[in-house]
Amino acid sequence: MSRTKKRFDAVGMMRLIRDKISAEIEGMTLEEELKWLASQELQDPFLKRLRDRAAQQADAADRTAAGRGSAGR
Repeated sequence: MSRTKKRFDAVGMMRLIRDKISAEIEGMTLEEELKWLASQELQDPFLKRLRDRAAQQADAADRTAAGRGSAGR
């Protein structure tokens, strides 16, 4: 079985990125981490759409929950 030399080490890259992010957010509260994450500029248009869609769904869920809470009073 012949093996070719890797041109790109995806696992190694993922580990470097993970370690960099971990160092940046170390010691932050959950709220601070969420603010940090929201402030990061996304380069990938797919990830931008995914983040925007998730935020819209979270907003809709919050509005629905708020409406239920006041209806029972």
